[in-house]
Amino acid sequence: MGRWCTVTVIDEKGQRHSLDIQAESTYDAAHLYVSAAKSQAAATFPNRVPAPTLASVFEVVVDGKVYTVKGAALQHWITKQRGEMKGPRGFLFSQRPTLD
Repeated sequence: MGRWCTVTVIDEKGQRHSLDIQAESTYDAAHLYVSAAKSQAAATFPNRVPAPTLASVFEVVVDGKVYTVKGAALQHWITKQRGEMKGPRGFLFSQRPTLD
């Protein structure tokens, strides 16, 4: 079971958008943020979080420590994980969106 984290992305207007997410790592937390931001349900919210891109920088706070995950590094991690994960867990992981 993962730990609770707060993932924040700053949009082009300088506004901060944060989500509380339970994840297994900082990269997993950033990837779950991408999944939430790109979900069909999120598209219906008027104040939805912006869809992250390769240029996005994710700030992940876990147990009071702040970590930074850059979009390009996250995309590399996603690609690597998709190649390594097998079985049902790998299938579910492959269903998550990637960065554009």
